Amino acid sequence: MLSMNRASLQTWMWRITGAITLSVAGFGLTCASAGGPGGVGPGGAPSSADRARRAREREAARVYRLAQGEFEAADYVAAESLAAKLVEEYSDTEWLGPGLLLSARATLERNLPEEARLRAGRYLRLFRASDPRRAPALTLIATTLYLEGHPLEAADSLLATPADLGDVREEAAQVARQVVSDLGLGEIEAVAARWPREHPLQAVFEVEQASLLLSAGETDRGREIAEGALRLDPLEPERNRARRIASGEVESQSWQPTIGVVLPLSGPLEAYGRMAEEGIRLAVDEYNQRHYDEVTLVVRDDVDDYGRDGELVRELERLGVVAIVGPLRSEGLEIAARARRDSDLLIVSPTALENLSFRRNTFSLWSTTERVTRGARALAGFAVRDLQIRRFGVMYPSTEEGRMQLAAFADGVRARGAQVVASIAYEDTAATFQEPLSFLGAAHPQAIYAPASTSRSVIQLAPQFSYYGLRGVQVLGDAEWSAPEVLRLVEPRFIDGTVVSTFLDRSSPSVRWREFVELYERTYRKGLQGSLVPALAYDATQLILAALPWGFPRRSAIARSFREIRGLPGATGVFTVEHEAVTRRPFLLQFKDRQLVPAFDELRGGERITGDREWRR
Repeated sequence: MLSMNRASLQTWMWRITGAITLSVAGFGLTCASAGGPGGVGPGGAPSSADRARRAREREAARVYRLAQGEFEAADYVAAESLAAKLVEEYSDTEWLGPGLLLSARATLERNLPEEARLRAGRYLRLFRASDPRRAPALTLIATTLYLEGHPLEAADSLLATPADLGDVREEAAQVARQVVSDLGLGEIEAVAARWPREHPLQAVFEVEQASLLLSAGETDRGREIAEGALRLDPLEPERNRARRIASGEVESQSWQPTIGVVLPLSGPLEAYGRMAEEGIRLAVDEYNQRHYDEVTLVVRDDVDDYGRDGELVRELERLGVVAIVGPLRSEGLEIAARARRDSDLLIVSPTALENLSFRRNTFSLWSTTERVTRGARALAGFAVRDLQIRRFGVMYPSTEEGRMQLAAFADGVRARGAQVVASIAYEDTAATFQEPLSFLGAAHPQAIYAPASTSRSVIQLAPQFSYYGLRGVQVLGDAEWSAPEVLRLVEPRFIDGTVVSTFLDRSSPSVRWREFVELYERTYRKGLQGSLVPALAYDATQLILAALPWGFPRRSAIARSFREIRGLPGATGVFTVEHEAVTRRPFLLQFKDRQLVPAFDELRGGERITGDREWRR
């Protein structure tokens, strides 16, 4: 199946727009652009009105050429501005249609698909439904819908194009191939049934339908559909694919999904790479025991040299993998995403701190942005809304992650009408926290939010709230406060009542932590040794496996299914994919007698959550 990325789609759309520019301009879109009575003066000389009209046409053409030049120079803001000028000031000329198309095209390049659709829709209103000049705008609208993740609506837009596609048939077919690659068998059948068989794009959908029928084992019906597609005189590659299916040359297309893996199995991070591989293999073995389609793994060692990740990803891509787990580093994830030739190839890192460029179909389970900021905002909301706290102090690690936590928490507090009255950074290697605690105490906050970089910092910090006189202040913490060693080593009188936000509630039935630990220890005859790496790799693989719809042997369908995951329980949290990121549901917990219990339950139970009860006597 041919595949295009966003840039390819947009390149085709520019070719469509350019191809029809002169023909659209030549039709004369308004009454003012056509000759009428009084157009010729005495003796056959043009009248003053006719001369003025021609001058406006020439000026409109000049503005259009300027806009087109800016577009070709990739200055889309300037191109859109000039096209808008053309539409607003020269709407009575032949250049209204081309101006609207170019304006829509430039707006799409600026990543404003909804605005592009509105402008293309205005263009469509210039013509009757059967007019062939509607084709480029409908194709552009299909492109915007596809890029926004609405392939069914995009298919309907394509098949609403006039039967006479003329010069834009090949370009429209290219967009149709990308759209159909995101549809399942039932969806394709529904789309094909809604439109007349003589439509020139119908063959694109029917050949893909025939191919999927082979994958589902319905060989005879697949041949029948392919024979029908051949009667539509399709373009290549549909003609060749349909001929091979109809002749029996392709009897079946059995799907044996393969997942690629890129990990440091030697070098400085070998230990982490080996642990990640263990988690990945657990997930695949578990899947294969429950499903008919057996998944295989192709594992590659990047030797902890992220410069090699691009080469390894291209190798895996040639081998036909449907998705990749890894690499572990952020730099490697960036290189891997940039190196792949098919942007539909899904790449999921268990541990990359950030997806640096937020490229399409590239994810990390350990993204600082999602892992840190979502929990901070949830905690802020609970403290203001449910605990009725209005004045907050914040002490945060002097790291980039700490600054992100401060910003997210402060935003959450202010959005609900409360305020951060004081904030201060601290060194997470400190043994005493007198300075930051004294500074915050002087501002008289009702609560102090104290995220930490490590559980060791929490163990040092927790008793010092009492020691430095901050009795009666509600303490709020982040995920590091929920570590098992904090529960084990900090005396309850110093920590009871503290409320924390964490992505992993190890005791919650909503997550699969206990199940994973049992499976890991039973399989490998060893403990996790406090590392989350095997569990994160297990979850990254589980998310990919959850996106494997049977009978969809295409990367694009898997990537689309991945983006639709909602509320999937994993070992390290409850996962949802939204806004091109993997997110976790925040858990709000309270310390109580060496246990972490749901903070909402304690609040509903009538016990006020305000820290250590002994401090308030």
